[in-house]
Amino acid sequence: MKRREKGFTLLQVVIGVGIMALVALAAGSITNTLLMNHGRAAGQNAALPQVQNASHWISRDVHMARTVTPGGSNGFPLSLSIPVDDDENNDNSIEYVFDGDKLKRKLYDPVPTLISETHVADHVDTDNTLFTTLDAVAGHHKLTVTASRGGTGVTRSYEISQRLGGS
Repeated sequence: MKRREKGFTLLQVVIGVGIMALVALAAGSITNTLLMNHGRAAGQNAALPQVQNASHWISRDVHMARTVTPGGSNGFPLSLSIPVDDDENNDNSIEYVFDGDKLKRKLYDPVPTLISETHVADHVDTDNTLFTTLDAVAGHHKLTVTASRGGTGVTRSYEISQRLGGS
């Protein structure tokens, strides 16, 4: 009687190892993609609120402003005069300035004495954040804010109109 041997042939082992290598490669690729997308999403989730904060504060103040005076090539520091009453000499002034990658709002009374300084946004890309006047007579402006965190940036553009007319 001939004894039957149990086990795998060399060809079966090579094919099995090849299939396992392909499965491991695919799993590694999927894991890498998921981790990269998670990091990108986390960066966007951190940057988006900064963009929204900056646009909220600036839009609100531009709506109320009697005059809007962009400065520099990117429009910052941005100066606004906010009426307190009908007398323009009593207007408060607001200045939006960059402190590194932070956007700050400084409020001054008519003297001018600094009343308050508010930290508006972090991680602002100062090279890609712009305030421009589209129509000075009508008081139409455009704000483009870019913030980045973890190598991922978020950019949003807003058109803003002064309620009191142009500067």
